[in-house]
Amino acid sequence: MNGISSLRNTSRAFPTEWTLPWWEALLLIGGGVLAVILHRSFDASLSLPGHHGIEWMALMVLGRLSSRYRGAGTLTSIGASLASMMPMWRGGDPFTPLLYMLPGPLMDLAFRYLPRYTGKVWFVMFVAGLAHMTKPVTRLLINLTTGWPFGSFRFGIAYPMLGHFFYGAIGGLLGALVILGINKLSEKQNS
Repeated sequence: MNGISSLRNTSRAFPTEWTLPWWEALLLIGGGVLAVILHRSFDASLSLPGHHGIEWMALMVLGRLSSRYRGAGTLTSIGASLASMMPMWRGGDPFTPLLYMLPGPLMDLAFRYLPRYTGKVWFVMFVAGLAHMTKPVTRLLINLTTGWPFGSFRFGIAYPMLGHFFYGAIGGLLGALVILGINKLSEKQNS
């Protein structure tokens, strides 16, 4: 060692890097932007708290699993947060950029500190469910500290929490299955 610390850290389960090409950064940010566009395009009031977690967490997991960059989830969240500030994609909630910003860092932390589980589908589903559940948890904290009303709590606290976890986990499953399918196809073509 020459005293210079390496910016690359590889683990057997999930190699990660501190740098990424510009096109990969654009793809990760674009995944977040696409999640907001899909949310606003299909914004049907189904009275199912968290149902947009399917596409949001699927895109987040696709970005997280397909990239070796440590902050892939955070970059996807930044894209979604910035897109949600655009006038044509802004919802009625002033806290939307914050709510889009929180899932990515949580997912990145889970992948960084629990690398031996990152290849397991159940783990990806669980982390995606928890990441999407940051939305009702943050809304609850905002409601308790400021009194800001949120309609998602009209049926209680457990319903939005469980709904967000369930739909986030389903989105995580979809994203993981797409990556597994791509890996299987590439293995098949290489053999």
